[in-house]
Amino acid sequence: MRRKTVPYILIIPLLIAFFAFIGFPLYKVFETSFYKASFLNPLARQFVGIENYKWLFNFCYPNPDVSYFLMAFGRSLLWVACSVILKVILGLLAALLFDSPYLIGKKVYRSLIIIPWAIPWAMAAMMWAWTLNPEFGIFNSILLRLGVISSPTSFLASPSAAFITTFVIDAWAGLPFMIIMFLSGLQSIPGSLYEAARLDGASEIRQLFKITIPMIKPVMLTVSLLSMVWTFNSFDIIWVLTQGGPLRATETLPIAIYNTSFRMMRFGGIGKASAMTIAQVLLITLISIFYIKTMRESDKA
Repeated sequence: MRRKTVPYILIIPLLIAFFAFIGFPLYKVFETSFYKASFLNPLARQFVGIENYKWLFNFCYPNPDVSYFLMAFGRSLLWVACSVILKVILGLLAALLFDSPYLIGKKVYRSLIIIPWAIPWAMAAMMWAWTLNPEFGIFNSILLRLGVISSPTSFLASPSAAFITTFVIDAWAGLPFMIIMFLSGLQSIPGSLYEAARLDGASEIRQLFKITIPMIKPVMLTVSLLSMVWTFNSFDIIWVLTQGGPLRATETLPIAIYNTSFRMMRFGGIGKASAMTIAQVLLITLISIFYIKTMRESDKA
């Protein structure tokens, strides 16, 4: 009897923490999504049913042909895809480099790569904003001295440049997690597999695609899924650097939710922002399920 009950007793603190910090807040957001409410007077709210969810697809701003929500969601998908792909590629390359027996001082490098992950992301974004400043930023100074550019460039002034800059900085912040996870996966591969491959005359590239990547594929699936969810909810970096601009080029879904709740008082409010949040949770869940199912089917094939 004790063996059967002790495991359930031990997970009680976890269940309490889950409902206190995740379940209950999510329920309150879901409840608020059925009300018309604003931070100007949060107590005076009015039940409107599913009107807030209809608003997601009917409110077109600033483009009269596309809803505000769908535009922000599409922009989020592209931003997340670019950032996660960059993290996976650079993380795998860096992990292969740090796992190489020919690299000197690997322990020092492994200690240093954690720094971007340890710095609070809002502070890291402020550091990058100063670094990229066209007037006194060190990045422009380096490019000018190397002759790459003839005049200072503002990397956050044009829509396309700001979009690229923000997802590259997000990838820089999340890269240490990728490197550490990939490195742990690489070190779990038996060395006998590589020895047998070398005896058979397999090249380094062939070993990479036939041994390394298939062996760490479960790790790649897990970390890329986690990174996708975290990146989809990323707010700090974009808000500090551009606040969703210029011309809404970096207004991803979290930024749009914030604007709807706090800045677009005339059009939005707490209820509409809550509906956007619930829709975001459902969309991320569906994307995650589709991603996991696709990866499992590819493994079976």
